[in-house]
Amino acid sequence: MRTAAELSDDGVVERIRALLPGLPEAQRATAALILDDPAAVARMTILDLADACRVSTGSITRFCRALGLPGYSALRIALAADTGRTERETWQANMGRQISENDELGQVAEAISAAVRHSVGETLSRLDLSAVEEAATAIARARRVEVCGMGGSAGMGSEFQHRIFRIGVPAWCWSDTQVALTGAALLGPNDVMLAISHSGRTREVIDLAAEAASRGATTVALTNDPEAPLARRVDLLLATCVRHDAPGHSSILSRHAQMAVLDLLYIAVAQRTFDQTTEAMAATTEAVTPYKQPPR
Repeated sequence: MRTAAELSDDGVVERIRALLPGLPEAQRATAALILDDPAAVARMTILDLADACRVSTGSITRFCRALGLPGYSALRIALAADTGRTERETWQANMGRQISENDELGQVAEAISAAVRHSVGETLSRLDLSAVEEAATAIARARRVEVCGMGGSAGMGSEFQHRIFRIGVPAWCWSDTQVALTGAALLGPNDVMLAISHSGRTREVIDLAAEAASRGATTVALTNDPEAPLARRVDLLLATCVRHDAPGHSSILSRHAQMAVLDLLYIAVAQRTFDQTTEAMAATTEAVTPYKQPPR
């Protein structure tokens, strides 16, 4: 069994990422949390990590042994060493390996453009259109639509809520988790919950989807991981396709992919509510026109 120092030479985070697809479900949750913020996990006790992942301490110990480490203390040491690496690795983790600090802006623009085109193109080409149609039909008929997401996904959710609200769909998007849970608890069989999470492992989003499902609402997930806990707990799955090694941070590219799917879903809802949509668009345009500057 290798020591923490020996393992840190290779990079424990990279080893976790390589092993992730083949890990058991409980260990995948632990691995995902570590990959999301290895520095934070390096400061956690084994009880803290077990609680955050909703697994047993024994599961975490088995995860450490799968990495070739004797126990959790060795994992914390390896993570601390890994997250204390060079500024270059910090840059790569946040900006992508294909973009350097010395690249000209033209090169950066070209790399980002290619990455966005690829992420959006792959997402739309692989998207389950039947799931989009089912989700759009459910939203168009819904008595109430709740949209939830945390962090960057919250911004995407809020934008989608604003758009469908403008065409007459009764929709809400909350930034406070407790208020959002209150909204989810008030849903019923004629309602829809749209849950957005790039990783599919955000606890608040999973809990909101579960609450909505327990009330009989139709649940829809927009995530990048079809095997994530969120994806397995909903009625309909809309999956993005963002590579982790693409130029630019995956969280940035995920927003472009998410918005492409939400654009498609929005248009599909508008198609199914054509009369209501055109009437609502005319009314809302007229209402805000006095507050807009006339074209010069």
